[in-house]
Order: sequence, then C-alpha cells, then structure tokens
Amino acid sequence: MNNKPFSRGERVEKQLLKVVNELILHEIDIRKLGFITFSTVKVTSDLKHANIFFSVINPSRTVESIAKNLNELVPLFRKSLSRTIKLKTVPTLKFFYDDSFEQFQKINELMKKI
Repeated sequence: MNNKPFSRGERVEKQLLKVVNELILHEIDIRKLGFITFSTVKVTSDLKHANIFFSVINPSRTVESIAKNLNELVPLFRKSLSRTIKLKTVPTLKFFYDDSFEQFQKINELMKKI
C-alpha cells in the first residue's frame, strides 16, 4: 500500500519543474527569448517522457520560435537534469506553450459581456 500523499509520477513532475526553473536561473541563459516561466510538467506513467509547459511575458519572438528554441536546448536540459535528479533514466523532454492565461482572459471578457 502506498502511504505517500502523491504518486511517484506527481513527485517526479514537481521535482522536474523545480529543477528546470532553477536551471534557467543559474545555468541555462534563455533571456534572449523573453521572460519565460515554466508552469507545469506532465510525465508519462513510465517516467520516460516529460512535457514541460511554459508561458512568456513580453516575448521578443513568436511563441512558435520560442518553443522551437527551447526544444533545441533539450540536450542541455537533460544533461543538467542527469546531474540533479536521481532517476534510472532522465526523461525525454518536449516544451509546449501554455495558453491557459490567454484562455482565462477570453473567458473573463465573455463573462463581462453577459
């Protein structure tokens, strides 16, 4: 029986999110892309793949090009993660734009019109 409050996948997601955010503060410079924050990490049940969702404030490029640039940095992220995270294998990473804030704004505008 699992006595821990969260599943292993949820714990790995939280740890990955924390480490990736620390990496952009201390090791990997992505300031040229705009002010990027990583909001959510979703890992597969076998912990081999992780989707990392980001949002951008004042982007200096299009969201598509920022996602492309982040996905080009995956080997650097994985190398840094391998030194930090204690897993059998470091998950493959894929970055996706998180448009939930924009969706919230659209819904909010619709609610104001009602």
